[in-house]
Amino acid sequence: MLVTLVALARLFSKLPKAVLAAIIVDAVIFGMINIPELRRLYHVKRFDFWVAAAAFVAVLSAGVLAGVVIGIALSLIWLVYVSTSPGMPLLGREPGTQVYRNVRENPDDETFPGYAVVRLDGGLFFATAEALEERIRGLALDADPALRAVVLDLEGVDFVDSQGTATLAEILDFAESAGIQLRLARVKPGVASVLAKDGVLERLGDRVHGNVDRAVQAQVAADRIALPG
Repeated sequence: MLVTLVALARLFSKLPKAVLAAIIVDAVIFGMINIPELRRLYHVKRFDFWVAAAAFVAVLSAGVLAGVVIGIALSLIWLVYVSTSPGMPLLGREPGTQVYRNVRENPDDETFPGYAVVRLDGGLFFATAEALEERIRGLALDADPALRAVVLDLEGVDFVDSQGTATLAEILDFAESAGIQLRLARVKPGVASVLAKDGVLERLGDRVHGNVDRAVQAQVAADRIALPG
């Protein structure tokens, strides 16, 4: 490009603007616009396609800088939305196994009346802590029969901050006041270390388990002991 600018600039300066425009259009359409990639984005993740389309329209209508800014802004908005809205599905047990899966995707899986098994698919930090608390409170209000236990599967949680531990302590307070047993399952060492420093693990005691099925079975055994006679 530098050689072309130095050696051929005088020649290009004499070309009609229509010719220069045709060269630029050809370069954009056949060099920069990747139609197969746009098709792939549309098929794989529709939001990514619309971000690319919005950036493309912005480049044509307002300039390259505007297109880049719009593309980055839309991507950041999507990133914030995904980070602050983690999945929190209810889990059920695959018949004949100890495997717990999303009940919505596997409606024939076994569930336990009065128990809720919830998996948090994302970090537990200031941006997600409130959503988790609202999820647990909503389960307690909507449960039929009355909710007796919540097993919180933290397999997907690899990060927790001080706000996350504080919210988990508030969830524990709420559960105790509502007569609900809160149990944790599959807590990663790094997460457990932070929870221990804030005293959450000490409050939970033996209600921290290596997998979800152990947590559920421990609660079943505790309920049997609590039954009169």
